[in-house]
Order: sequence, then C-alpha cells, then structure tokens
Amino acid sequence: MTDISILPEERGAQRFIGRGALLFVLIVGLLPNLFFLVVMPFFIAERLITPLLYVTAAIAALFLPRFAVYALFFIIAVIDLCLIVMVAFHLPLALAIDSVRYMATIDVSASSFYVAVISINLAFALVSAWLFDRNRTEIQLASPLPVLLVALSLMAADFHFNFHYFPKSTSVFDSADSQNGLSTDAVAARGGKLLIVMVEELGAFADPAEKKILSSKLEKAASHAGYAFSSGTTPYSGSTTGAASRELCGRWGDHRDYIAGAHTDNCLPKLLRERGYETVAYHGYTSDMFERHTWYPNIGFSEFHSMETMVRDAPMLAARRCGSVFLGLCDSDVGALVHSRLLEPGDKPKFVYWLTLNSHVPFVAKDRGALGCRTGTSPITNATVCELTELWGDVFDAIAVIAADTRLPPTDILVVGDHHTPLWERAAKDRFTLGLVDWYMLRKAS
Repeated sequence: MTDISILPEERGAQRFIGRGALLFVLIVGLLPNLFFLVVMPFFIAERLITPLLYVTAAIAALFLPRFAVYALFFIIAVIDLCLIVMVAFHLPLALAIDSVRYMATIDVSASSFYVAVISINLAFALVSAWLFDRNRTEIQLASPLPVLLVALSLMAADFHFNFHYFPKSTSVFDSADSQNGLSTDAVAARGGKLLIVMVEELGAFADPAEKKILSSKLEKAASHAGYAFSSGTTPYSGSTTGAASRELCGRWGDHRDYIAGAHTDNCLPKLLRERGYETVAYHGYTSDMFERHTWYPNIGFSEFHSMETMVRDAPMLAARRCGSVFLGLCDSDVGALVHSRLLEPGDKPKFVYWLTLNSHVPFVAKDRGALGCRTGTSPITNATVCELTELWGDVFDAIAVIAADTRLPPTDILVVGDHHTPLWERAAKDRFTLGLVDWYMLRKAS
C-alpha cells in the first residue's frame, strides 16, 4: 500500500539522499576503494579510472541476474591490479597486454606483499558485491548521481596525489650510448672490448650524496686502472626491453619490434658482429621471459647466456639463486662469468652485454648489508632505497673488480639503468628523479 503521506517531491529527494542512495555510495563508491584510499598518503597505486568502473559495473548489474555482480566486481578488481602494475612499471597498454603471456615465468606468490595486496583488493571487491546483492532492492530505487559524484571525487583525489608519478611522453630520443659516442665506427676504431651493463631498475638518484655511494666504487677502480670516469643521466621509455632498444638499437621500441626481426639494421650488436666482433649477452633469468632467445640473435648477439645455459655450462658457479618473484641467478655470480669471458683469449674483439636481475621489484634485501639499512646509521635514511642500493652495490662491486683487473685487455665499460625505480612507497619513490636513469662511463685511456 502506498504511503500517501509522502509527497512526490519528497519521494524524489529520497532517491538522492535516502537510505538506498547512502547504501549505493557506501557499498559501491567507497568500500571497493577503501583500502587504497587509506594507504594513499603513504603508497603509490595509480588507479584513476577504477572508481568509475565499479559504479558502471554496479549500474549494469541492476539489469542482470543477481550473480552477475560478483563476476563483474571480481573482473574489475583484477583489472584494477593490472592497471596499477601497468602504470607503476610505465608499461604502454599494448605492451602490458602482451606481457600477460609471460606470467608463467614468474612466481607472484613468492612475495608476501603482493599476495597481501591482491587478497585484500579481491576481498573488498567481493564483500562489496555481496552487500550490493543483499541491498539490491533499495539500491534500485536510488539515483546513481550521488555515487557517481563520489567516484569522480575519488578519481580527482587520485589524480592530485599521483599525477606527479605518471609516465611522461618522451618525444626526443636520447641514450647513454649516444651521449658517450659509442657508435659502431667509434667502438671499432678504438679496437678494444666493450662491456655494457644494464642495471635493473636503477633510476636517477635525486640526492648526489646517495648517487655517490655507487659511483665511488667505479671511480676508485677507474683511478687505479687508468680509466677516464664520467656520469650523467638519460631519459627512458617503457620497460627493460625498451631500455635494450634504446641502448642497443638507438630507438624507442621493445621486444615486440625485434621478435620478427624488424628494425635491426642500426643495432649495435649486429653492426659490431659485421665488423668481426664476438657479441655476447648475459642475463640471469629464464630466456623465455620476453622471448630473449628469439630476438637477441635477431639484433646481433651470436651468443646468449641465460639462466638455463649458465646452469648447464657452469653448474658450480651458477648454483645459487637470488630473488623471489623473479627467482634467478645471483648477479654477483653472473658478474663473475662475464669477467671470465672478457679475460678469454681470442683473435676477435668482444662486445659483452650484461642485463642484471636481482634489483627487480619486489626485491629481497640482503642480510646484514654493508650500509646497515635498518640500524639508523645508514647514509641513506630511507630503508627501502638503502636496501635496493645494496643490491645495486653488488653489481657495481663486480664491475669494479672487472675494471681493476690488470689482466683485462683495453675495455670500455658503460653502466646504465634500464628504467625508473618502480617503488610503491612515496617516501622511497621521491628519492629519484622521474623520467631519467643514471649512467656511468669508464673509458680506457688510449
């Protein structure tokens, strides 16, 4: 029986301010986003469109069978997580979609942090779906305008807090390789060996004193072994395979461009191989990741030593494992193999490319590291950045040992970061200059 005491205009107002509207706002506008809203001041999770996706799904669910809301909210929670990772690692959408097929090569469950975030996000989404289902009748009577306004407010807050961290377009090409004049002609004219070390997730330190912790390792080796030392920064685009395209092929791109053998005419390994160089690549992870076993030969590497081949050919030296989600060989062990290869005698000059691994986020901190990151006496006050610097320090120590080896024939060494450091913690992320990576050059005196 209709309550005739409620005027039509009052019933209209109830659609916007009544119990149904309030439930719509709480269950769909706030609850699925609550976890990330609470941690927003401390952690970076760029999820600009997610609140609107939940509202859209809820409105659609009102016209679908009751169980549909569970499927829709679950799908959006998964999309939400994927978008967070995509933006954090600065992956273009097409590259992010392509990267899904390599998920079998990693172990997400090895990171308790990742497991916790995934579980909490899915739990909030499914609880929201359950509450929506229970209160469906009242929500159907409500106007979607209030929940839309809440979603737009959350999107505005996300934009305000996180816009600074969004990837910026890089139109003008540059690279550490080009800044240091490492053209094919220049390298061949010097006649010696060339080592390029691509350091996983080494961004550009904002504090020169923190950068000095790493650079001093190379400067000391350079001064003792007759190298000219220099350093600088270069812009990046995309992920690790984008960095390979930048430094090895002189263009913005990624592995998809080279799997089919396209765009390889200007690739340094290919051009040096044509000049009689041995071209050798090392990486302590499975070759299935990004199909490096396919496109490394296409860009000119005559040899590629992945985790599988190093375990087979040097089982004693490649016995240890480091990392968690990206469990592979330890960088210091791969560095020793690179060192040995550079010392091998031969008639041909060598170009060796080493892509490191262990500093990939999420990383595993060292036990009792040299910087004392959790003791309060560290030169880097942010513990996360300090622990990551210790892992980079292992790589720089290995390079310093190579450079200082008096048995080493004349060898130029370029050390460069692949892309920004994708840290979730705001205080840690702010210790790096966005849009740039550091490079270091050791040039042997002629």
